[in-house]
Amino acid sequence: MTIERQLIYPRHWPAWLVIGLLWLLAHLPRPISYALGAGVGNVFYRFAKDRRHICEVNLRLCFPELSDADREVLIRKTMRNQGIGLMETLRVWFLAPDKLGVEFELVGGEHLEIGEDGAGVIVLGTHFTSLDVSGTLIGYKYPTDSFYRKHKNPVFEYILSRSRGRYGEPIHRRDIKRALRRLREGRRLYYLPDQDYGRKSAEFVPFFGVMAATTIGASTLARSGRARVVFAQQQRLDGGRRYRVEIIPLDNFPSGDPAADARAINALLEDNIRLVPDQYMWVHRRFKTRPDGEARVY
Repeated sequence: MTIERQLIYPRHWPAWLVIGLLWLLAHLPRPISYALGAGVGNVFYRFAKDRRHICEVNLRLCFPELSDADREVLIRKTMRNQGIGLMETLRVWFLAPDKLGVEFELVGGEHLEIGEDGAGVIVLGTHFTSLDVSGTLIGYKYPTDSFYRKHKNPVFEYILSRSRGRYGEPIHRRDIKRALRRLREGRRLYYLPDQDYGRKSAEFVPFFGVMAATTIGASTLARSGRARVVFAQQQRLDGGRRYRVEIIPLDNFPSGDPAADARAINALLEDNIRLVPDQYMWVHRRFKTRPDGEARVY
Protein backbone atom coordinates (compact mmCIF):
# COMPACT_ATOMS: atom_id res chain seq x y z
CA MET A 1 0.00 0.00 0.00
CA THR A 2 1.27 3.46 -0.88
CA ILE A 3 0.68 6.40 1.44
CA GLU A 4 -2.09 8.63 0.16
CA ARG A 5 -0.86 12.15 -0.46
CA GLN A 6 -3.33 13.70 1.97
CA LEU A 7 -1.85 11.66 4.84
CA ILE A 8 1.39 13.65 4.71
CA TYR A 9 -0.35 17.01 5.20
CA PRO A 10 0.75 18.88 8.37
CA ARG A 11 -2.54 18.26 10.15
CA HIS A 12 -1.62 14.57 10.30
CA TRP A 13 1.90 15.09 11.65
CA PRO A 14 0.88 14.61 15.32
CA ALA A 15 -0.60 11.22 14.43
CA TRP A 16 2.58 10.26 12.58
CA LEU A 17 4.59 11.28 15.65
CA VAL A 18 2.53 8.90 17.75
CA ILE A 19 3.01 6.17 15.14
CA GLY A 20 6.76 6.79 15.28
CA LEU A 21 6.80 6.37 19.06
CA LEU A 22 4.76 3.17 18.78
CA TRP A 23 7.20 1.90 16.13
CA LEU A 24 10.08 2.44 18.53
CA LEU A 25 8.25 0.59 21.30
CA ALA A 26 7.50 -2.28 18.92
CA HIS A 27 11.19 -2.68 18.14
CA LEU A 28 12.28 -3.09 21.74
CA PRO A 29 13.83 -6.50 22.48
CA ARG A 30 11.10 -9.00 23.26
CA PRO A 31 11.98 -9.48 26.97
CA ILE A 32 11.98 -5.72 27.53
CA SER A 33 8.70 -5.37 25.64
CA TYR A 34 7.15 -8.11 27.77
CA ALA A 35 8.34 -6.50 31.02
CA LEU A 36 7.10 -3.09 29.88
CA GLY A 37 3.72 -4.57 28.99
CA ALA A 38 3.48 -6.16 32.43
CA GLY A 39 4.23 -2.77 33.96
CA VAL A 40 1.55 -1.13 31.85
CA GLY A 41 -0.86 -3.82 33.04
CA ASN A 42 -0.03 -3.02 36.66
CA VAL A 43 -0.88 0.62 35.92
CA PHE A 44 -4.18 -0.54 34.40
CA TYR A 45 -4.95 -2.40 37.61
CA ARG A 46 -4.28 0.64 39.72
CA PHE A 47 -6.02 3.33 37.67
CA ALA A 48 -8.49 1.71 35.21
CA LYS A 49 -11.12 1.30 37.90
CA ASP A 50 -14.09 0.80 35.56
CA ARG A 51 -12.37 -2.02 33.67
CA ARG A 52 -11.14 -3.55 36.90
CA HIS A 53 -14.71 -3.53 38.20
CA ILE A 54 -15.98 -5.26 35.04
CA CYS A 55 -13.23 -7.85 35.40
CA GLU A 56 -14.16 -8.44 39.05
CA VAL A 57 -17.85 -8.91 38.23
CA ASN A 58 -17.12 -11.33 35.38
CA LEU A 59 -14.82 -13.45 37.51
CA ARG A 60 -17.26 -13.48 40.43
CA LEU A 61 -20.01 -14.73 38.11
CA CYS A 62 -17.89 -17.28 36.24
CA PHE A 63 -15.78 -18.58 39.14
CA PRO A 64 -18.01 -18.36 42.24
CA GLU A 65 -15.87 -21.01 43.92
CA LEU A 66 -12.89 -18.65 44.19
CA SER A 67 -12.20 -16.94 47.50
CA ASP A 68 -11.99 -13.16 47.55
CA ALA A 69 -8.21 -13.39 47.86
CA ASP A 70 -7.84 -15.83 44.95
CA ARG A 71 -10.14 -13.74 42.79
CA GLU A 72 -8.08 -10.62 43.52
CA VAL A 73 -4.91 -12.43 42.45
CA LEU A 74 -6.61 -13.45 39.19
CA ILE A 75 -7.76 -9.86 38.60
CA ARG A 76 -4.19 -8.60 39.02
CA LYS A 77 -2.85 -11.22 36.60
CA THR A 78 -5.61 -10.47 34.11
CA MET A 79 -4.87 -6.74 34.09
CA ARG A 80 -1.16 -7.49 33.79
CA ASN A 81 -1.86 -9.62 30.72
CA GLN A 82 -3.86 -6.77 29.20
CA GLY A 83 -0.69 -4.70 29.15
CA ILE A 84 1.37 -7.57 27.77
CA GLY A 85 -1.19 -8.08 25.01
CA LEU A 86 -1.04 -4.38 24.14
CA MET A 87 2.72 -4.52 23.60
CA GLU A 88 2.34 -7.72 21.58
CA THR A 89 -0.16 -5.97 19.33
CA LEU A 90 2.32 -3.18 18.64
CA ARG A 91 4.97 -5.75 17.69
CA VAL A 92 2.54 -7.44 15.31
CA TRP A 93 1.74 -4.10 13.66
CA PHE A 94 5.34 -3.30 12.80
CA LEU A 95 7.31 -6.56 12.74
CA ALA A 96 7.23 -9.55 10.42
CA PRO A 97 6.29 -12.82 12.16
CA ASP A 98 9.82 -14.19 11.78
CA LYS A 99 11.14 -11.11 13.59
CA LEU A 100 8.94 -11.49 16.67
CA GLY A 101 11.50 -13.69 18.40
CA VAL A 102 8.95 -16.27 19.56
CA GLU A 103 8.35 -19.96 19.03
CA PHE A 104 5.06 -21.02 17.52
CA GLU A 105 3.44 -24.43 17.91
CA LEU A 106 0.47 -25.02 15.61
CA VAL A 107 -1.40 -28.24 16.30
CA GLY A 108 -4.02 -29.44 13.84
CA GLY A 109 -2.96 -27.11 11.04
CA GLU A 110 -4.28 -29.64 8.53
CA HIS A 111 -7.81 -28.52 9.46
CA LEU A 112 -7.01 -25.12 7.95
CA GLU A 113 -6.26 -26.58 4.54
CA ILE A 114 -8.79 -25.99 1.79
CA GLY A 115 -10.08 -29.41 0.74
CA GLU A 116 -10.93 -30.82 -2.65
CA ASP A 117 -14.51 -29.58 -2.25
CA GLY A 118 -13.19 -26.01 -2.22
CA ALA A 119 -15.15 -25.10 0.91
CA GLY A 120 -13.93 -22.08 2.84
CA VAL A 121 -12.95 -22.25 6.50
CA ILE A 122 -14.21 -20.08 9.34
CA VAL A 123 -11.58 -19.82 12.07
CA LEU A 124 -13.21 -19.00 15.38
CA GLY A 125 -10.83 -16.81 17.33
CA THR A 126 -11.59 -15.47 20.79
CA HIS A 127 -10.63 -12.45 22.86
CA PHE A 128 -7.51 -13.64 24.62
CA THR A 129 -4.74 -11.13 25.16
CA SER A 130 -2.59 -13.22 22.80
CA LEU A 131 -5.19 -12.84 20.04
CA ASP A 132 -3.17 -10.61 17.71
CA VAL A 133 0.00 -12.67 17.89
CA SER A 134 -1.82 -15.99 17.50
CA GLY A 135 -3.93 -14.68 14.62
CA THR A 136 -0.89 -13.27 12.84
CA LEU A 137 1.10 -16.48 13.21
CA ILE A 138 -1.85 -18.46 11.78
CA GLY A 139 -2.28 -16.01 8.90
CA TYR A 140 1.44 -16.09 8.10
CA LYS A 141 1.14 -19.74 7.07
CA TYR A 142 -2.56 -19.85 6.18
CA PRO A 143 -3.71 -16.45 4.81
CA THR A 144 -6.95 -15.58 6.54
CA ASP A 145 -9.41 -12.72 5.98
CA SER A 146 -10.79 -10.87 8.98
CA PHE A 147 -13.51 -8.40 9.90
CA TYR A 148 -12.45 -4.97 11.11
CA ARG A 149 -13.86 -1.71 12.39
CA LYS A 150 -12.57 1.33 10.53
CA HIS A 151 -10.45 3.65 12.67
CA LYS A 152 -11.57 7.27 12.78
CA ASN A 153 -8.04 8.60 12.33
CA PRO A 154 -6.90 8.10 8.70
CA VAL A 155 -3.24 7.65 9.66
CA PHE A 156 -4.04 4.87 12.13
CA GLU A 157 -6.47 3.38 9.62
CA TYR A 158 -3.66 3.27 7.06
CA ILE A 159 -1.27 1.54 9.48
CA LEU A 160 -3.88 -0.97 10.69
CA SER A 161 -5.08 -1.83 7.17
CA ARG A 162 -1.48 -2.29 6.08
CA SER A 163 -0.85 -4.66 8.97
CA ARG A 164 -4.04 -6.66 8.49
CA GLY A 165 -3.63 -6.88 4.73
CA ARG A 166 -0.35 -8.78 4.94
CA TYR A 167 -2.10 -12.05 5.86
CA GLY A 168 -5.54 -11.81 4.27
CA GLU A 169 -8.15 -9.31 3.20
CA PRO A 170 -9.52 -6.88 5.81
CA ILE A 171 -13.32 -6.87 5.43
CA HIS A 172 -15.47 -4.15 6.96
CA ARG A 173 -17.56 -5.71 9.70
CA ARG A 174 -20.81 -4.72 7.94
CA ASP A 175 -19.79 -6.12 4.57
CA ILE A 176 -21.26 -9.57 5.13
CA LYS A 177 -21.79 -10.11 1.39
CA ARG A 178 -18.07 -9.72 0.78
CA ALA A 179 -17.23 -12.19 3.55
CA LEU A 180 -19.69 -14.76 2.19
CA ARG A 181 -18.34 -14.33 -1.33
CA ARG A 182 -14.79 -14.95 -0.11
CA LEU A 183 -15.85 -18.06 1.82
CA ARG A 184 -17.60 -19.47 -1.24
CA GLU A 185 -14.39 -18.87 -3.19
CA GLY A 186 -12.55 -21.17 -0.75
CA ARG A 187 -10.99 -18.57 1.53
CA ARG A 188 -10.51 -18.51 5.28
CA LEU A 189 -12.22 -16.03 7.58
CA TYR A 190 -11.20 -15.16 11.14
CA TYR A 191 -14.32 -14.53 13.23
CA LEU A 192 -14.69 -13.58 16.91
CA PRO A 193 -17.99 -14.82 18.42
CA ASP A 194 -17.38 -14.25 22.13
CA GLN A 195 -18.56 -10.72 22.88
CA ASP A 196 -21.98 -9.38 23.80
CA TYR A 197 -23.37 -7.76 20.63
CA GLY A 198 -26.90 -7.32 22.01
CA ARG A 199 -30.11 -9.26 21.48
CA LYS A 200 -30.18 -9.05 17.69
CA SER A 201 -29.04 -12.30 16.07
CA ALA A 202 -28.17 -13.79 19.46
CA GLU A 203 -29.24 -16.67 21.68
CA PHE A 204 -29.10 -16.75 25.46
CA VAL A 205 -26.97 -19.79 26.31
CA PRO A 206 -24.75 -20.62 29.30
CA PHE A 207 -21.23 -19.26 29.63
CA PHE A 208 -19.67 -20.67 32.80
CA GLY A 209 -23.22 -21.38 33.95
CA VAL A 210 -24.42 -17.81 33.42
CA MET A 211 -26.87 -17.05 30.63
CA ALA A 212 -25.09 -14.85 28.08
CA ALA A 213 -26.28 -13.24 24.85
CA THR A 214 -24.20 -15.18 22.31
CA THR A 215 -24.09 -14.28 18.63
CA ILE A 216 -25.28 -16.84 16.10
CA GLY A 217 -23.14 -15.17 13.44
CA ALA A 218 -20.86 -18.19 13.09
CA SER A 219 -23.81 -20.41 12.23
CA THR A 220 -25.15 -17.90 9.72
CA LEU A 221 -21.78 -17.42 8.01
CA ALA A 222 -21.10 -21.15 7.87
CA ARG A 223 -24.50 -21.95 6.40
CA SER A 224 -24.64 -19.11 3.86
CA GLY A 225 -20.93 -19.33 3.00
CA ARG A 226 -20.98 -23.13 2.76
CA ALA A 227 -17.91 -23.20 4.99
CA ARG A 228 -16.33 -25.53 7.51
CA VAL A 229 -15.79 -24.19 11.04
CA VAL A 230 -12.79 -24.69 13.33
CA PHE A 231 -11.92 -23.31 16.75
CA ALA A 232 -8.47 -21.81 17.46
CA GLN A 233 -7.50 -22.66 21.04
CA GLN A 234 -4.66 -20.37 22.10
CA GLN A 235 -2.12 -20.01 24.89
CA ARG A 236 0.86 -17.76 25.66
CA LEU A 237 3.54 -19.85 27.32
CA ASP A 238 6.99 -19.47 28.89
CA GLY A 239 6.72 -15.77 29.59
CA GLY A 240 5.77 -14.86 26.04
CA ARG A 241 8.57 -16.86 24.44
CA ARG A 242 6.21 -19.47 23.00
CA TYR A 243 2.66 -19.55 21.66
CA ARG A 244 0.56 -22.66 21.19
CA VAL A 245 -2.52 -22.76 18.96
CA GLU A 246 -4.57 -25.90 18.48
CA ILE A 247 -7.06 -26.00 15.63
CA ILE A 248 -10.15 -27.97 16.66
CA PRO A 249 -12.72 -28.86 13.97
CA LEU A 250 -16.39 -28.51 14.87
CA ASP A 251 -18.46 -31.51 13.80
CA ASN A 252 -22.01 -31.07 12.54
CA PHE A 253 -21.69 -27.28 12.41
CA PRO A 254 -23.98 -25.57 11.70
CA SER A 255 -26.35 -28.09 13.19
CA GLY A 256 -29.56 -26.35 12.18
CA ASP A 257 -30.08 -25.29 15.80
CA PRO A 258 -28.36 -21.90 16.37
CA ALA A 259 -28.70 -22.18 20.15
CA ALA A 260 -26.96 -25.58 20.14
CA ASP A 261 -24.20 -24.13 17.94
CA ALA A 262 -23.73 -21.21 20.36
CA ARG A 263 -23.51 -23.63 23.29
CA ALA A 264 -20.87 -25.66 21.46
CA ILE A 265 -18.74 -22.56 20.87
CA ASN A 266 -19.06 -21.42 24.48
CA ALA A 267 -18.05 -24.89 25.71
CA LEU A 268 -14.85 -24.76 23.64
CA LEU A 269 -14.16 -21.25 24.88
CA GLU A 270 -14.59 -22.35 28.49
CA ASP A 271 -12.11 -25.19 27.96
CA ASN A 272 -9.58 -22.71 26.55
CA ILE A 273 -10.11 -20.23 29.40
CA ARG A 274 -9.57 -22.92 32.04
CA LEU A 275 -6.11 -23.54 30.57
CA VAL A 276 -5.04 -19.88 30.98
CA PRO A 277 -7.80 -17.98 32.84
CA ASP A 278 -5.68 -14.85 33.34
CA GLN A 279 -5.09 -14.49 29.58
CA TYR A 280 -8.76 -13.96 28.69
CA MET A 281 -10.05 -10.39 28.23
CA TRP A 282 -12.34 -10.30 31.24
CA VAL A 283 -12.45 -6.51 30.94
CA HIS A 284 -15.23 -6.81 28.32
CA ARG A 285 -18.84 -6.60 29.52
CA ARG A 286 -19.70 -10.16 28.54
CA PHE A 287 -22.99 -10.10 30.44
CA LYS A 288 -24.13 -6.63 29.40
CA THR A 289 -27.37 -7.87 27.83
CA ARG A 290 -29.55 -9.72 30.30
CA PRO A 291 -32.55 -12.01 29.74
CA ASP A 292 -35.93 -10.37 30.30
CA GLY A 293 -36.53 -9.73 33.97
CA GLU A 294 -32.90 -10.02 35.06
CA ALA A 295 -31.13 -7.06 36.67
CA ARG A 296 -28.00 -5.49 35.23
CA VAL A 297 -24.76 -6.88 36.66
CA TYR A 298 -22.32 -4.02 35.98
